Amino acid sequence: MPLADEDHPRASVRSLTSKDTALIVYRDRRLVDKENLKHLRFVCMSDTHNQIDRIEIPDGDVFVHCGDAVNHRTSSTDIVRFNEFVGQLPHKYKLFVSGNHCVCLNANQPGRSQKLLSNMTYLQDQLIEIEGVKLYGSPWRPGRGCCYRSEAFGYNSMKIRADKWSNIPSNIDFLLTHGPPYSIRDGNAGCPDLLDEIVERVRPRVHLFGHQHNCHGASLYSSKNNQELELNKINPDTNDILFVNLAIHQRSRLSTPVIIDYYYD
Repeated sequence: MPLADEDHPRASVRSLTSKDTALIVYRDRRLVDKENLKHLRFVCMSDTHNQIDRIEIPDGDVFVHCGDAVNHRTSSTDIVRFNEFVGQLPHKYKLFVSGNHCVCLNANQPGRSQKLLSNMTYLQDQLIEIEGVKLYGSPWRPGRGCCYRSEAFGYNSMKIRADKWSNIPSNIDFLLTHGPPYSIRDGNAGCPDLLDEIVERVRPRVHLFGHQHNCHGASLYSSKNNQELELNKINPDTNDILFVNLAIHQRSRLSTPVIIDYYYD
């Protein structure tokens, strides 16, 4: 039985800032200082709300968008513009996870959503592998009720762990969701069951999400053996997880994409 929010311990995290540089992540500690490693640069964002054309998007290998590319009132036309814009980006791989404003995407017809998003890979409870890096994407989050118009992919909070989060595989490098886990850059609106699955079983190297606009940035989940970071590198002697809220839209201003340099063998 999952803990209620008021009983659930808030995660111990440390905030990180990347500024204009990339966050450097190694798959495991054996690789630090090793030469000739494989490398992918991820350029990541979320919650652009039909303003992606105003964002300076760095080049890289993998473009990641974790949902709410559109506004719910105009989502049907916005999604077409978004797909066309992404098609012009130079990144070799382009990934998209839906958000609650994407009401034009039918949760029961992921194949149709993929056709609409023809210039990227649409991830709905799907595992993919890019040059040896495993990523899993899922758009769900605890539902807020039918009174909310921007409520795409809201799910019964009592069933979301068994029906959705339990299906996340444990041998992945990156987890992509729209909603945040409880207590980590979530604005007190994260999912406790998602946090539990991530830290108890899945343990991806990186979890990317958005949804909460005022919580943009990166934090490192602190295990009991956690040590200090140096030069934005995750300490290779721990099994910590990097959590990143990618929400670009910050009311009167737009934030910047997050760049992650991922090294592996």
